[in-house]
Amino acid sequence: MKRISAVVLNLIILLIVIYSCQDEPPVVPPPPPPPPPNVKDTLTLTFEYATLRSIIINSKTTTNNQNSTIELYRQFNNADTLVAEYVITTKDTSIIDDDNGGGLQLNTSYVYYAVRRDTTGEKKDSSNFITAKTLAATNFNYTWQEFALGEPGSDLYDVWGTDENNVYAVGRVELNDTVYGIIKWNGNNWLPEKKIGGLQAIYGFSTSDIWAVGGGVWHYNGFLWEQYTYSDPVITGNITYYSVWGTGSTNLYMGSGRGKIIHWNGNKAQIVYSNPDEVFVKDLDGYASDFIIGVGTGMVPPLLAVKYNGDSWIELPLSSTLSLNVVSIATRNHIYFGGDGVFELKGNIFSHLQSFGYYIWDVKYNRDTGVTVAAGAFDGIYIYNGLEWRNYRAQITSDNTSYSGIFIANKTIFCVGSTTSEAKIIIGKN
Repeated sequence: MKRISAVVLNLIILLIVIYSCQDEPPVVPPPPPPPPPNVKDTLTLTFEYATLRSIIINSKTTTNNQNSTIELYRQFNNADTLVAEYVITTKDTSIIDDDNGGGLQLNTSYVYYAVRRDTTGEKKDSSNFITAKTLAATNFNYTWQEFALGEPGSDLYDVWGTDENNVYAVGRVELNDTVYGIIKWNGNNWLPEKKIGGLQAIYGFSTSDIWAVGGGVWHYNGFLWEQYTYSDPVITGNITYYSVWGTGSTNLYMGSGRGKIIHWNGNKAQIVYSNPDEVFVKDLDGYASDFIIGVGTGMVPPLLAVKYNGDSWIELPLSSTLSLNVVSIATRNHIYFGGDGVFELKGNIFSHLQSFGYYIWDVKYNRDTGVTVAAGAFDGIYIYNGLEWRNYRAQITSDNTSYSGIFIANKTIFCVGSTTSEAKIIIGKN
């Protein structure tokens, strides 16, 4: 009997084992992970800016391989021309195509593309194709308006605006025994704006962010003009200011009559450049936050011409016998100057473009149209349309007006200055 029970017990255990095995299938190992996706680097071109004789292209790449090389090509008349070749040090690069200083053709379309090659020369990526066009020469069909303002002794030094119907001029305008440092053009009339004296320069970034400097520093916030003169000892200690430029109110530069350039970061002022001869920093202009030029003169040359490269201020290799008063930047490779005539720096070549016989107090390059305007003493107005200079001296005014400030909004030119008896403004519309 015991033997039968043992057999039955073993049979039950065997059935339990068999049943358990059937209820839980064998464990299957997971499949291996898929291979990582083959992510291809990208190379993208965009149009940045054009002048009469050059085109600026922006190149962006996603590669981190700094051993790679980018080649930018221009297609024109069924020919491909290598414009630039550079090792990748940054993913975002602007390239100026001016045909190696020779200049592209006016009013002409060009096609651009780029490729990335590795150290063996093998092509890894190619970009999109883009079409860009140089600016066309403009005409000289201007109609002019003339405005005389103020009592004897009134004078205007500089002018700036957001558009042709919102323009501010600074200086000293006496109206009905009241002195105004700022007047505003509303598209129809010049109206007194602020009772401030001794202003020399104005620059802004929007209708609610404008700076005016001279015997003080003032800021317009869209509602009122606030004085910053006493907000910082560095600002106070370097009055009077003759120039102002920046990329915004937290990155503002002011040129002093004490030979210094002051930087304002929105909270604190700092001297970033100091000239030992205390030459007046008469003008500042910039192309970007890492490309700013300051110029000026003292009683006699040598001139002041310095450039900020993002790290430090360095002297430009220009002739020390010339008198330079103003600067206007077209591109990093093309810069205009004014003083004893009109000058330009193209690449590393500095040349005297025009000598009109009278001193030039301001020069402005218009990035919208490619027009360059120069103005100065004895009714001097001079315009370059891309092909030739036109001399308007004594044709718009003939009362020995000395023009000291220029602002260009699209196709409208504003010039301000003074005669011996009043402030003077002219507006030219093309």
